[in-house]
Amino acid sequence: MKKYIALSMHHYVEGFVDDPILKKQRLTDLSRTIATMTEQISAVDRVIAGRNPDPPERLQDSKFMTAEQKKKVLKQWDTFIKGGFSFHLFTDAIYRHLNLHCGFIAHYNRAGFYSTYWNDDFIAFARQVDMVLRPVPQVFVNWERFLKSFQCWGEWTGMGATMLHSLKTRLLSTLRELENEVIDTFHHDLERLYPLHLEERKRLAEEADEYRRKVVELTTKLDDMDIDSFLEERIDSYKALFPSLDPADFVEPGMVSNLC
Repeated sequence: MKKYIALSMHHYVEGFVDDPILKKQRLTDLSRTIATMTEQISAVDRVIAGRNPDPPERLQDSKFMTAEQKKKVLKQWDTFIKGGFSFHLFTDAIYRHLNLHCGFIAHYNRAGFYSTYWNDDFIAFARQVDMVLRPVPQVFVNWERFLKSFQCWGEWTGMGATMLHSLKTRLLSTLRELENEVIDTFHHDLERLYPLHLEERKRLAEEADEYRRKVVELTTKLDDMDIDSFLEERIDSYKALFPSLDPADFVEPGMVSNLC
């Protein structure tokens, strides 16, 4: 059974793409999510502002962090994003680094910081219905505030830029997954609906043929309804009722022009 990325508080059962209502809801979820993620990626780019990420081998010891600690935080940060921003992946090391070196205001604790920017209730729902977790806006609910607060400054510039590049990379990867789902759904629609399209086309063709036959019949009848045939029909009708009368008596000079 294929598993889908959680995008809203909707549970999509197996085979939902064949249900018009559920499919429409899913496509709406996809449309909104793709639009928001496109905005997110542009916003991340603006914060990166052309800075390049620091390769792990270039990381150096600082007064408050060794190079190995920096590598560990960067790896944990990437894992946190890749895991769909799950709280259990938001380590104390990430929390302290964001507070101390990325310009964020300290919170009462790690859970308080996390709940400011990410929605754990959504993650709980996704796990409950067995959907796939990805770094989507429905989890990263306060992403605009987060990116506005995120700073790359001083000796932490390279590490901050690396964190932002990691975020951008994971967002792009998720965006491609969602776009592929859209394309797959489109192809599924073609395969499922084209036979129905052909049946409807056949029905309309048969109906059109019937109308064409009717048009020919009516056109022929219309052509036969000229003034001469009208007079002939009326005269024959009266001749049948009054056989003793001379047919010539029914026709007067100028009758046709008078009727017209």
